[in-house]
Amino acid sequence: MVSKLSDTTLRNDLKKGLKQFYFIAGNDSFLIDNCLRLISEAVDGEVERMDFSETDTETAEGQLTTYSFSNKLLIIDNFKASEFTGEKKSMYAELLADLPATLTVATVLYSDDPRFRIPKSAENMAEMAQESAVVSCLKKEREQLYPYIRRMAELAGAEISGEAASVLIDLCGDDLQLLSSQIEKLAAASGYGEIKEDTVRRMCPRTTEENVFSFIRAVERGQNREAVTLLNEMLETETEPVRVLAAISGSFVNIARVKAAEAAGVSRDRLEEEMGYRKGDRALGVAYSNARRYSQEKIDNVIYLLNETDRKLKSGAADKRIILEQAMVRLALIVSGRS
Repeated sequence: MVSKLSDTTLRNDLKKGLKQFYFIAGNDSFLIDNCLRLISEAVDGEVERMDFSETDTETAEGQLTTYSFSNKLLIIDNFKASEFTGEKKSMYAELLADLPATLTVATVLYSDDPRFRIPKSAENMAEMAQESAVVSCLKKEREQLYPYIRRMAELAGAEISGEAASVLIDLCGDDLQLLSSQIEKLAAASGYGEIKEDTVRRMCPRTTEENVFSFIRAVERGQNREAVTLLNEMLETETEPVRVLAAISGSFVNIARVKAAEAAGVSRDRLEEEMGYRKGDRALGVAYSNARRYSQEKIDNVIYLLNETDRKLKSGAADKRIILEQAMVRLALIVSGRS
């Protein structure tokens, strides 16, 4: 029997007892690592790893058939559905059906695709074991992050309000690994008491995405000095001008897509689905708010400028920072309607 679990339900399921096989799949490495940690703690024994693709048949058979005097967790990394065929699939079907009593197996499939869905092959592999579970570790949307942040703060010996957590997400994004490291720092800075908004703002660097939002707002408002300061901050963070340009271009591409969708009568839900955005994507939300400020001619001119700048950055021998700075001056003129 295959149980279907998530990173949030795994803990309670483990309290009922260990299963012999877990298939952990998702697009959030932090959640996958956390699930492996929970299983490892439940096994309370030796932990070994092997690579699904690179481990030879003889080694794999040895790992899956060897009895030990104590409990053992075998983690099979880098599962690939395309390789789960033929002889390899037959081998796992035979071995997983009769695992040693002291052995627990966890197969891991990680993908960085924001639209990731657990493949049928995951369930097929789980069905080969007598008692198993498929555990989904899918990237969380903004509202889903709050309980994780509160839990991180508790584990760090502190507490954090919803307002402070919201500011933390604004500044650092939705990467749980990054949020976890920031919480450790904030807990210490707060004396392991309450993590407050002003502490978050003082201690946490803004993400490039957040700086881009602020940069575009400054350009739209003609706040040139602030725009230059933000551009310099992004260049110090990313160091590569082409990456800064990519982040800025992304925001304007979002606006272009929104205008095209609105002109065609396409809903936001459909746009998110067809273009691979996460549900409620903040960057797309900002684009919907800003789209009305741009005529089609203006957004076309912006996109043309950004494409030309990208070509120059990737092909020219000139100073890339100067190329980007010159382009941003032209961008400000277009956005302000002076060009």
